[in-house]
Amino acid sequence: MSSWVHRTVELPSGEATFLEARIGNAKTVLLLHGGGLDCASLSWRYLIPELSRDCHVIAPNWPGYAGTSGFGRPFTISDLGAWLITFMDTLDVHRASMVGISMGGGVALWSAIHHPKRVTALVPAGTFGVAEQAPYHKLSYLLTKLPLNALSYALMRRYPKLLKRALEGLFADPKKVTPELVTDVAEVLRTAGNGAAFSQFQQGEMTVSRLRTVFDDDLKTVHHPTLFIHGRNDALVPLDAVRHAATLMKHARLEVMDAGHWPMRERPTEFNQLVVSFLNAADD
Repeated sequence: MSSWVHRTVELPSGEATFLEARIGNAKTVLLLHGGGLDCASLSWRYLIPELSRDCHVIAPNWPGYAGTSGFGRPFTISDLGAWLITFMDTLDVHRASMVGISMGGGVALWSAIHHPKRVTALVPAGTFGVAEQAPYHKLSYLLTKLPLNALSYALMRRYPKLLKRALEGLFADPKKVTPELVTDVAEVLRTAGNGAAFSQFQQGEMTVSRLRTVFDDDLKTVHHPTLFIHGRNDALVPLDAVRHAATLMKHARLEVMDAGHWPMRERPTEFNQLVVSFLNAADD
């Protein structure tokens, strides 16, 4: 039996789906999933039961993912940030800690920069917004102009071996990609619009020379307790970029895990302990 309930809420942009656990007067934590193959239930399956012992947990699905109405156009981290603030307003969530992976980490940082009073603490993992370029940036930019992304998602839906290979690229240890995870992601891909939504994000964020969202000195304005978590073998976001980001923030530290780009699924017990301990300490 799941430790959360599936909910929907109507926003000006359309319907939003989310997971919620421990509804009440407890402190609120927002869990912000990444792009690509992800959704709220995939990234946060093992963290929600741990956090909901003491926290009110809300894990939204981003526009275009798992039934949430999409933008229908290219979009950026700023668009997602504005969407998140509207989502919080609609649910009457005034302040929250934010835990985000990749794209979700970038939105958490954006929120702390642009709406600091809405944020209590931050845990950006494998975060977007600290590196100037994507891997193989110019080639990746050219691919955003072609329909290959949609084709790759269609192929992964049809061929589990291709999906497994893609997931192995997110892990430091490919053996940790379990049949259960492959099945779970395959089910998401059969029912969600991940491919189209991620293509629109790439189109919005990628220019020929760099990514649009790179926070740089904006991070100096962030004074919230912050724990960066990063996989030592993350192939998508350079560890040096995260180290530099942590040095710009007065109350930030970095924990490096023996993992790839999806540490909460590769090493969930270690990841959960880091997050729970940090958020408990941030409240002291």
